Amino acid sequence: MAINALLAPRSIAILGASSKPSLGRTLIESLDLLGFDGEIYPVNPRYEEILGRRCYGSLEELPDPIDLVIFCIAAHRILGEYEKAAAKGVGAAVIYDSGFAEIGGDGIELQRRIVELSRESGMALCGPNCMGVLNPLAGSSSFLMKLRDAGTIKGNVAVISQSGSICIGLIADVRRFGFSHMISSGNEAVTTAAEYLEAVIEDPATKVVAMFLEAVRDQDRFAAALDRAAELDKPVVVLKVGKTGRAQAAIANHTGGDPGDARAISKMLHAHHAIEVNDFDEMAEVIAVCQGDKLPGGPRIAVVVASGGQCELILDRTAELGLELPPLTPAVRAEAERVIGPLLGDGNPLDAWGHGEYLVNVPHALETLAASGDYDAIAYVGEGMDNQPTEYTDKAREYSEMVVNANARFDIPFYFMSMRSGVFRTDQAQMLAAGGAALIGGTAQGLGAIDKVGRNRARQKASGNIS
Repeated sequence: MAINALLAPRSIAILGASSKPSLGRTLIESLDLLGFDGEIYPVNPRYEEILGRRCYGSLEELPDPIDLVIFCIAAHRILGEYEKAAAKGVGAAVIYDSGFAEIGGDGIELQRRIVELSRESGMALCGPNCMGVLNPLAGSSSFLMKLRDAGTIKGNVAVISQSGSICIGLIADVRRFGFSHMISSGNEAVTTAAEYLEAVIEDPATKVVAMFLEAVRDQDRFAAALDRAAELDKPVVVLKVGKTGRAQAAIANHTGGDPGDARAISKMLHAHHAIEVNDFDEMAEVIAVCQGDKLPGGPRIAVVVASGGQCELILDRTAELGLELPPLTPAVRAEAERVIGPLLGDGNPLDAWGHGEYLVNVPHALETLAASGDYDAIAYVGEGMDNQPTEYTDKAREYSEMVVNANARFDIPFYFMSMRSGVFRTDQAQMLAAGGAALIGGTAQGLGAIDKVGRNRARQKASGNIS
């Protein structure tokens, strides 16, 4: 299968293009915004020109070769045009419309015929019943949403999702990370999540992969791709749904997939070093944890706060979640108290407010904990929000610099963490990213994400996958 023609095409034909506000017009505008430097061929017999480009009357009229044909037409019209694309030797296709295997009956037969044509011609296919593919670093897109900013969307996260709305949710917030690929795979009639995973993990621009799966097709190939990702030290974060009877019934109607046995799939993911998450918040925070220049090698977390209340809340919540916050040893506690003064409880979380000299206390707390060798990651808790109505004093930059400086000095990762998920200052996120640190959010989500990544890497070390 010509998956490169799907993920990074050099020539794109848009069947059903229009000069009116439409999906076909949106695709051309998005490609222009991305600076796509390949060939774009609008196809519609009712137009001679669309957005300054010659419009072709049919697929047969197009010059060769064509990497990708995007079908912006209804399901009942696709088969005849798909036959023309296959006969022409097109490398790949995207079918957005539903009305295939997920509806049963005639839809199953229609999808079967599309698959047969794809196999015979060697054509890769995204969909049907999908949103297409965005590759902002290559400047290509068959993604059906209108792009507004070609710059901020770029990053190191490859998304492979059998749900288009999951793609929409992730791409809506690019404050902490952007994307190397956004793949809405839909029914996966031909090209599967396993094949997409094989492709993106070999891309040097991709650092972490996020997957939303209703069904795992071709499990042996999928497991082998996970093993390859572990070998390349690229975390794969998986949100697998279909753990209840009602969810399984919904999957059958949505993409026609077989959700499989949830426990067996979880065991497979664990065995092949994927990081399984349970919801969207967890997924986002695990991706955020992976944005730092270092990853935790285990689950032992130290937290630095400037509030007794934060300390108490974190202790209660992490105990409920089973997270590891090892107490300070007597020697480490003595060194911390030498500068900060008496500490609360067993010292982790470490309340660094002390006598109020935060410019002295916070760096000392961070460095003392890191130098101890007792922890795999350190999080500093600070609050802030874009356009917040009040501000204690403008310490955001100073706190961020403390975390960045500590991160540069030690081998373990440092994180700036807000107590609430999704609440943070964009300027802090940018400053931390520039310094190799990362920003996470949520007492449970943020610390839980460090724990998940740390445990995953500890297992990989034990198995000899990473040093």
